Amino acid sequence: MTAVGRPRNRWCCAATTLVVAACAGSSTPAVVLAPVDSAVVDQPAAADRTQVVQREPVLPPQLAMLAGLLPLRTLGADSFRLAHPTYDGRGVLIGILDSGMDPAVPGLQTTTTGQRKILDLRDFSGEGRIALVPVRPNRDGTVDVGGHRLTGFSRVIRLASGPYYGGVFRELLLGAEPAADVNGNGRITDEFPVIVAKASDGWIAMTDTDSDGSLDDERPVHDYGVAPESFTYRSHPDSPGPVTIAVNFSEEDGRPVLDFVVDNSSHGTHVAGIAAGHNMFGVEGFDGVAPGAQLLGLKISNNARGGISVTGSMLRAMNYAADYANRRALPLILNLSFGVGNEIEGAASIDSMIDQFALEHPDVLFVISAGNDGPGLSTLGFPGSADFALTVCALFPGVFARPPQPGVPAPDDVLGWWSARGGESAKPDVCGPGVAFSNVPAWRAGEEISGGTSMAAPHVAGAAALLASGIRQNGGRARAIDLKRALMATATPLAGTTTLDEGAGVPNVSAAFRWLRAAHQTGVYAVRAAVDGGNSSSSSAAYRRNGLASPGDTVQHFVVTSVAGQPAARLLLESDAPWLHAPELIEPGGGPVTVRLTYDADAIREPGVYVGTVWARPATDTLAGPSFGLTNTVIVPHTLAQPLRRKGMLTPGAAARHFLAVPEGSGGLTLQLEVPGRTQQATLHLFEPSGQPYRGGSSRVAGGDSMSVTLVVSAEDVIPGVYEAVVVGSPIEPANYELAAQLPAVTVTSIGTGPSATLRNHANRRVSATVSAGLLGTVQTQHVEGEGARPVVVRTAVPRWATKMVVDVALPTDAWNALTDFGVTIFDALGRKLSDGPLDYAFGRQTIELDSAHTAAELEVELFPAFAHTNPPVAWSADLRVAYLVDEPITLELLGEGTAADIGLPPNGTISLQFAPPPADFDVPANHVPFVEVSAATDAAPAAVRRGPVGR
Repeated sequence: MTAVGRPRNRWCCAATTLVVAACAGSSTPAVVLAPVDSAVVDQPAAADRTQVVQREPVLPPQLAMLAGLLPLRTLGADSFRLAHPTYDGRGVLIGILDSGMDPAVPGLQTTTTGQRKILDLRDFSGEGRIALVPVRPNRDGTVDVGGHRLTGFSRVIRLASGPYYGGVFRELLLGAEPAADVNGNGRITDEFPVIVAKASDGWIAMTDTDSDGSLDDERPVHDYGVAPESFTYRSHPDSPGPVTIAVNFSEEDGRPVLDFVVDNSSHGTHVAGIAAGHNMFGVEGFDGVAPGAQLLGLKISNNARGGISVTGSMLRAMNYAADYANRRALPLILNLSFGVGNEIEGAASIDSMIDQFALEHPDVLFVISAGNDGPGLSTLGFPGSADFALTVCALFPGVFARPPQPGVPAPDDVLGWWSARGGESAKPDVCGPGVAFSNVPAWRAGEEISGGTSMAAPHVAGAAALLASGIRQNGGRARAIDLKRALMATATPLAGTTTLDEGAGVPNVSAAFRWLRAAHQTGVYAVRAAVDGGNSSSSSAAYRRNGLASPGDTVQHFVVTSVAGQPAARLLLESDAPWLHAPELIEPGGGPVTVRLTYDADAIREPGVYVGTVWARPATDTLAGPSFGLTNTVIVPHTLAQPLRRKGMLTPGAAARHFLAVPEGSGGLTLQLEVPGRTQQATLHLFEPSGQPYRGGSSRVAGGDSMSVTLVVSAEDVIPGVYEAVVVGSPIEPANYELAAQLPAVTVTSIGTGPSATLRNHANRRVSATVSAGLLGTVQTQHVEGEGARPVVVRTAVPRWATKMVVDVALPTDAWNALTDFGVTIFDALGRKLSDGPLDYAFGRQTIELDSAHTAAELEVELFPAFAHTNPPVAWSADLRVAYLVDEPITLELLGEGTAADIGLPPNGTISLQFAPPPADFDVPANHVPFVEVSAATDAAPAAVRRGPVGR
């Protein structure tokens, strides 16, 4: 959403970096097991800045196709198309709600039948909006637009009579290089004048694409929906520019409104290729899942601000697509590879809007990515948590795990470690391949391999298009619920996983098509868990994060409602867990039905996670598969009254979950993961009690030169509740591990004026602690208020000594539920983007490295809300904290004791300490206060650390 991999390389494409070493004859591993941002693209040297840099794919596309790097085999799309060559998506429309779509890439030109691939490109983001004002030609035939003079205006006059309008397209609108460098000259500060007029066939735009100052050699460009035209700005006469631009026109009070449509992320183009690309890279037969399908490119995101959706863009895009398909009588599949984290599952406005859309458009299947915040439970994002969407988790395809070897099959696919899991929501629904080689714009060449649930969703959307195509050619029309149920009912579960990990499992297109041809009857049901006992969820699943609330907390009610007007049905109930019990049947009809489930408390007492589902199947058609499930999760955490140590063995790709109860006042948490040898590898992931990845950096990799890694939660970041530590193995090799978790014996409970600190001893005996303090920098906290959807800009002066900037933003939960995204972008004084860190949850943190060009300068922090509804609330607010950090902490003496002192604390007692103030010559900016760190270390437990502001 802000996408999945934000695109969110932040939430939609955050999965893997892949190096196809086999192409160079190397035998080194082909994958780095760590979430990363998109790779850095080399920029042209200064001497070459007037030349367009020709980038090449990461490996030859022919080889990528032969190696199966667009994994069609996983869902059986290749065999289905081989058996049914015409059921290739033809006659079906796929709408891609994303970052845009590049109409110039070879794989998005035509379908398998020679029809135009992209039927329309629309921009709902406003990112490419160009302000227009009336202009008049000068007597000499020139025209002035925004300080730029153009010759050749007579060409415009020959094409259209007045009035005429002009505006300026600025590269800085598109963010950072390389996408913002539209003409490939190595700068992102260029400006291009644009002329708009109304010709006999509609509005046209003319612009100086070759920067020669003349329109004589330029051609008019129409709205893409009128004519499939696009253009590039170029800095070399013999080469097109690297960034393709299409045009949208609308009118307000008879005046033109102009948008330049650009995929300045590449995410949407990559997703489109997976779903429906045909002859990608000009290679015959290199196709996406449904190469016969046609596309709508629906840009919903402002990519310059981290790929965030904007207010109302999702709603406007999906309504436009539904209307477009309805007017042309085309089956429609929508793909949304966007999303952000849930704070309260089931409460997000966009979830309700998508569910309402699904009910109003029962023939439109909405496929949505689950999110990339896994592997922790309760990490599934919205709007993937919408009940009636088909929500897709990600597999890590075995073809990417290691270089191909003659005669040796690729490793099995495993569940993607990054793939979000359910908890309060009974999601995801199915899994698809989460890494793929697909087409990208020219400026992104070299990054054809991307990973995330963003890539899994279009695999499944393409599979649905194959099914819809086959049914249509047999004279039928499949409802969305039929396509969804077919893919789920015939899916194959992965070994060692639960429904919260994978939903129904991995679909198979041929099996799903047979299911559809069998004419199974399916109903549409909404499921809600009652807030019983320790259940914290009122969404589609029951979720007890801290075990049973009491010995009597053994009853869980669900309310099941038939929502599509189908007749009453008898549904047989069956539990898949021995500790979970249900009645034999229910009969939902005209009103809600309450189902009473019971738990066997004796069977779920030991620490661990217990997941069970009661499946409801039609009594008259048990082969149809489940109509719905009633999913229950009970987590029994480890208490940390004593240090915890656990050993385990992981099969390839497996995840071991450890839940840790962290009480109020704990003052910190330390985890250590160790593997026994350099050749083994395991990754530690930590999740806060809400399910959010730990805000201080949630993962550490053990293996190679770092066989032991440590993750420390400092006191100011501790949230009382049940944390989840997940240890994930390599996708190709087993691993042994040992995990340790411990609370500090002495905590730093507060930091006060002076600076001062209060320490507490949690032991029943006297404890000696080594105490030290350091000045980290300065910090300012302020409450920010905004109006409607308008962004708020906060200016901040960078002190000369600063080497890092840390920005924390916190929103109220109810405000978060009303959003689809919230951008946090840092700009310098010239308007150049330094960093973007859109929020994934109501709290977010980003760290920016500063250099000498930024010190003693003013930066801008832009807060950019994106509301689900087209009419945003009147006001919103956020808490903003900006900290500037020194390169190395400045030691502060403990008064009367020195720089590091051994302090005795009485049993269960507290002590207050005073430290020397910051150096007199340390520059504290206006409205800032010193920011310090206090540490207390003991022999028997990890050091307790607290960072915080010094009160005035």
